[in-house]
Amino acid sequence: MVIKAFHEYGVDEHRGFLPAADPLDRLPPYFTPWEDTARDIGALLMTGRMREAVAALPELSPDALTTEAERERAMLLLVCLANAHVWASDPPAANVPAPLARPLHRLATGLDRPPIIAHASIVLANWRRLDPARPLGMDNIDTQVTFLGGVDEKWFYLATAGVELTGAPGLELLAEGQEAVADDDAARLTTCLDRLRVVLDRTIQAFLDVERWCDPYVFYHRIRRFLTGWDGVTLDGTGTAPHVLAGGSAAQSSLIQSFDAGLGIRHDHPLTAEFLGRMRQSMPRGHRRFLHDLETGPSIRAYALGAGHPPLAEAYRAAVRTLTDLRGRHIGLTGRYISRFERGEGKGTGGSDFVTMLRRAREETEAAKAPEN
Repeated sequence: MVIKAFHEYGVDEHRGFLPAADPLDRLPPYFTPWEDTARDIGALLMTGRMREAVAALPELSPDALTTEAERERAMLLLVCLANAHVWASDPPAANVPAPLARPLHRLATGLDRPPIIAHASIVLANWRRLDPARPLGMDNIDTQVTFLGGVDEKWFYLATAGVELTGAPGLELLAEGQEAVADDDAARLTTCLDRLRVVLDRTIQAFLDVERWCDPYVFYHRIRRFLTGWDGVTLDGTGTAPHVLAGGSAAQSSLIQSFDAGLGIRHDHPLTAEFLGRMRQSMPRGHRRFLHDLETGPSIRAYALGAGHPPLAEAYRAAVRTLTDLRGRHIGLTGRYISRFERGEGKGTGGSDFVTMLRRAREETEAAKAPEN
């Protein structure tokens, strides 16, 4: 099939995987205890009262959430409260109290996502426009929820949202490229791939922009712990087994996986296949369907490399080279933000041996330039 109606996947033609309507900045009054406690996370962590505050929460029912926007707002609040509780001090807590755990578990189950912080909440649903009358852009954006506050943490989430926004035009180009394949239109596909390479170049620059306001030392020593996964955390009162879950990870971005899916880049090595597949579980359902439909649509790669049209083949290879460069820049960025502070084998917030995994993903991307035998 060829993707046409983006809105059916919860994807916007202009904002990509960021919501088409700005995220809510407050839930109805019934949920004021969640809102007030989330607003005070930084102060509660600083004063050592985070776990006390979570334990004192009244148990509120997620059934009172009536719209998807409300459910996403609630998910943002609850996963931030849960991770703030778990990582409030060393050692991390081994449980989340029932008044928070039960609504979090029910909400996450309804959304079909793990009950922990992830890209879908901390990035996609965690922004507001400074001036609602002006377009969304990096000059008109702020976060809604943070753990410690400050420009470094804010910018880490916002710069990541900026990557999503910058790469968004590539989604329509991939869909149009598959239409061109279906129509046997090599010239149109060549144009799509040339334009996609430009989008990928801009996405690299947006990706590197995280360094403008987020200091690596501050990220590693202050912010990173609150984005980290769980290694056996019990959600009290839910009857579920202790949860071993990945935390927030760039691999949970549907954008980069869309570039892979649309360009026919396969991650078949056990290391990359298992990890990237697991990261999809943290994506919104519609975004997962978008990836699936891109993967199963007309093959841009097979057509570009097999049509006997040299300009088309070169346009495809140029797009893949740029995506390979993006992955190389990611390796460099993780080195500056994580590896330099690690002793021994480093693990990402998503729980992976991230350097080895990223290198393998880059190699698999590079290999896509050659036609299959």
